[in-house]
Amino acid sequence: MAPKDERGRSESGLRRKAATLGSIIALIALVVGSLFGDRGILHLVQQRERADALRREIEALRNENGLLAAEIAALKSDPRAIERLAREDLGLARPGEIVFTIRDEDGGERP
Repeated sequence: MAPKDERGRSESGLRRKAATLGSIIALIALVVGSLFGDRGILHLVQQRERADALRREIEALRNENGLLAAEIAALKSDPRAIERLAREDLGLARPGEIVFTIRDEDGGERP
């Protein structure tokens, strides 16, 4: 009966090794999936960075929106703001004034 016991022990040892190997492979697959998968840690970090960048962009746009709203309000009520815009952007001048046009090095003009 000794050969049966040895065979049974060797088969149970092989089963134990196979189960251990299968568990290790499953654990490795879970770790790789949790790091690199669609819902993995690396993807989560990238999404958080993207969300932070979008928050910064939204804040910058809100600031710009506030500045533009203030400029609109000034253009509706302040004649000096209208004159400034006419002089800077349109190159207009009052009667009797002389406007000098300065050319940039790249060939563009500016009033």
